[in-house]
Amino acid sequence: MTTPEARRAIHRPVLALAFLAVLLDGFDTATLAFVVPTLAAEWGVSPASFTLPLVLTNLGVVVGYLCCGALGARIGRRAVLVAGVTLFAVTTLLVAAVLPARSILLLGAVRALTGLGLGAVLPVAVSLATEFSPARRREVVSVTVTLGLASGATLGGFFGGRLITLLGPEGVFVFAGVLPLLLAGVMAWRLPAEPPAEATGRHAARVGRLFDPGWRASTGLLWAFSFLVFVAAYTLTSWVPTLLTGYGFSPTQAPLGLAFVSLGGVLGGILLIPVAARIGIAPALILMPLIGMACMVLVARAPLPDSLLLLALGGAGLGVTASQIGQLTLAVALYPTGTRTTGVGWAAALGRAGSIVGPAVAGILIGLALAGRDIILLTALPVVAAAICAGLLWRGGVRTPRAEPPALLDQPRSA
Repeated sequence: MTTPEARRAIHRPVLALAFLAVLLDGFDTATLAFVVPTLAAEWGVSPASFTLPLVLTNLGVVVGYLCCGALGARIGRRAVLVAGVTLFAVTTLLVAAVLPARSILLLGAVRALTGLGLGAVLPVAVSLATEFSPARRREVVSVTVTLGLASGATLGGFFGGRLITLLGPEGVFVFAGVLPLLLAGVMAWRLPAEPPAEATGRHAARVGRLFDPGWRASTGLLWAFSFLVFVAAYTLTSWVPTLLTGYGFSPTQAPLGLAFVSLGGVLGGILLIPVAARIGIAPALILMPLIGMACMVLVARAPLPDSLLLLALGGAGLGVTASQIGQLTLAVALYPTGTRTTGVGWAAALGRAGSIVGPAVAGILIGLALAGRDIILLTALPVVAAAICAGLLWRGGVRTPRAEPPALLDQPRSA
């Protein structure tokens, strides 16, 4: 039987591998977004034509999220994580192979398969990393692993233009596919199996457990919050490079917008840890969306020079991405071990449903030639609604039904 001491001894390798898997997940998700302006110019089509591949990627992710809990219970979370990384690596390499065909439909079909692999990664990585961590540090571990998404997108934003220049769009996808394929090999070799005594049971992994009396209200509000936050977050990460061309940025400069949104997200996730520890996770999830909303209004309506515009986009990313991370942290704290992968997966899936709706609506608005500033302003509306959901969670005094609620779920602490 694995002792607490032994579990702490293997905590860092598991955490590192889980973080790297999620980081490459974030990089892969950003890859299509930052090559869209270049592909649109090369193929002679409107950027809005790439709405289908962007949406199908997120649809595949939703399916992956919904299935990962049951798969983890059946074959083990370690196997699901390795398989998910391998799948999105191989299909990303396949994207590079099909790009010369210049077919939107073919690109969309392959990206849907990529999404299945991506969807298996985040919930399982968070669940497995927290399983191999002391109970008192699970919230910090979940934030750390989830930060991999924003970190990967940040790397894509900062280096995307250079990668396009050096490698071309096909080479970018080759690069984005080889790295996770190598990681999958390392994970298969080094990632330990979950403790047999605490392996997830199929009954505990059932979706119906999320609506047990102690969790019903929390689950509903958590899902609504997730959906609304992801609508805004993925509208930004999917279309910011394209929208910035309307601000005068060139196709190779436009990925900087994604970089600042993602970098702000990393900083927001780091900031979330002390803020949530100080005032509680629900109040923190009111504050962070409001910060993101205020920055989006600045981007949409204030006549900012390029440098301040990028900083304001960073502020939008800080607020919105911290909110994304916070909802997964709440899910980790809310559900017990057997239900955790399912709880995290379904919260993320409801979020990714928002990631389908947001980019799809934005793509339609771009196709209708609505100004980029107006699209960003409209994107702020679901963020405000998410803050209201968090307020209801806070005012309702939501607690986990376990005997010892995690500190992050407490009401605000006194100084």
